[in-house]
Amino acid sequence: MNRRYVRKKDSKLKEIITSHIENNLREYLIVSLIFLIGIIIGVIFINNVSESQISEITNYISSFTQDLKENRDINTLLLLKDSIKKNVLLAVFLWFMGSTVIGISIVYLAVCFRGFCLGYTISSIILSLGVRKRINIFIIRASFTKYYIYSMYTCT
Repeated sequence: MNRRYVRKKDSKLKEIITSHIENNLREYLIVSLIFLIGIIIGVIFINNVSESQISEITNYISSFTQDLKENRDINTLLLLKDSIKKNVLLAVFLWFMGSTVIGISIVYLAVCFRGFCLGYTISSIILSLGVRKRINIFIIRASFTKYYIYSMYTCT
């Protein structure tokens, strides 16, 4: 009997989410397009940097991955707390800005900036580590999913 209740609750939740997406499809498409534009701008930006900047980016990413391999003192709890704090503050700020008429453009700029950061990050990783490493595919998938879901969450 408990499983039936869970199934009804799951189907009800799925119905609510589907209804929300159908009712706000236009907004989701606009935000997705702005996010995609930001990604393209980030990729174009990294493709137009000078050789000295490319070597700086490569050195930074190489030293960062080397530190991760050596497992230097990384306080994961502090990192998690800081990340949650920053993301919650940004979500509250974007929610507040989205509720005002003038602030809607700020929300769109924030989504475009998130896309730019993602495009820049992915292009930098591919530029410095190459496409052949399997970890790149994981990083790209994880980063894209995180940024995309977060952008959709903060804009609706």
